[in-house]
Amino acid sequence: MVQMRKKIFNDVLNDFVDVENPPRRVVSLDPASTETLFMIGAGDLVVGTDAFSYRPPEARNRVKLGSYTHVKFEILDQLEPDIIFTTLGAQKDLTSELERKGYPVYPLRVATTVGEILNNILLVGNASGHQESSRLLYLDLLNKLNSLPHPEVRPRVYVELDLGGPITPGFPSHISDGIWLAGGKNVFDSLTDAYVEPRADQLKELQVDLIIYEPKRERPEELQRFRDSLKTRGLSHMLNLPVYVSRGDFLAHQGPSFIQEVIPWINKVIFSWLQTKK
Repeated sequence: MVQMRKKIFNDVLNDFVDVENPPRRVVSLDPASTETLFMIGAGDLVVGTDAFSYRPPEARNRVKLGSYTHVKFEILDQLEPDIIFTTLGAQKDLTSELERKGYPVYPLRVATTVGEILNNILLVGNASGHQESSRLLYLDLLNKLNSLPHPEVRPRVYVELDLGGPITPGFPSHISDGIWLAGGKNVFDSLTDAYVEPRADQLKELQVDLIIYEPKRERPEELQRFRDSLKTRGLSHMLNLPVYVSRGDFLAHQGPSFIQEVIPWINKVIFSWLQTKK
């Protein structure tokens, strides 16, 4: 394969990134990008990832360069990447540092909608030289969304993520968007912030039909721990609501599997709740 350098425009940087095209050695410091690379057939190019890139299982076998926000530069230099995928949000400072040091960094926006998850797939496909396979994955996920059954009633869903404390998504989040596409409505869909710590007084005013709870870890006691937390926070009125427990880092993940697995799961949760109302 003939290698040549090419400038690929990046709308996050509002500038061109000078990279080997197609790249032979890819580093992904963003779990969503890592999953995308493997799902479009570019997994063999990935030589290193962040510690939280464990989707798909094969990604666990790649060299780990550090945490989500810090990189061991001596290992990064040994890997000699042609391109480095990052995201913004918590990685904003790391992305800036990599750019200042002259690394071929290609940042992606944090997905605030399901549409942005799809768009990022195409961006990763373009930058990695896997345009056609990224189109095919894009189409497959669109078909997955379009095949979901639509409930007659749109239940009001409260989502709580355990991120060291209770966090809930607002309107500009892929989770809130995913709930809507699955047939529900996030009870905090009017919030203009992506993620907030829900206040007890807010929850007491909202009408909730069902709860989706995402623990940090998968342990048998997580449901009881969540219910105890509701009591402690003065939310005993929510104890009679059905609670559907996801596995950890399920809804929070912004890769293709959010569309492939999470939205269909939420859709099944909604229909399960509807069955209890008959």
